Amino acid sequence: MKRKTNYKSTFLTIGKIACAFLCIYLFLNILFFDTYSVFNYMESKERLNKLSMSNDMITNQNKQLEIENDRLKNDPHFIERIARHQFSMIKEGETVYIFRKN
Repeated sequence: MKRKTNYKSTFLTIGKIACAFLCIYLFLNILFFDTYSVFNYMESKERLNKLSMSNDMITNQNKQLEIENDRLKNDPHFIERIARHQFSMIKEGETVYIFRKN
């Protein structure tokens, strides 16, 4: 007795297996190796957070410098304090005494 091979069911089974492998391959490719992979996304998100923090720090420094610039333009007492402390300047008629430690 000859055995009848059912090529249709064998072909469908092989097709299902091939489709499953193809789906797994595409999923893994997208997950790990693609331009928009999970790793690239996480790396980009971390870089964005660092740049955002850096941007905030620079913005705060910019605000402080604007305040200092405004004070330098409009506050003579602030200018005097800067001149005395940073540049060791004295007013006309003042005498400077330097004390030495023994």
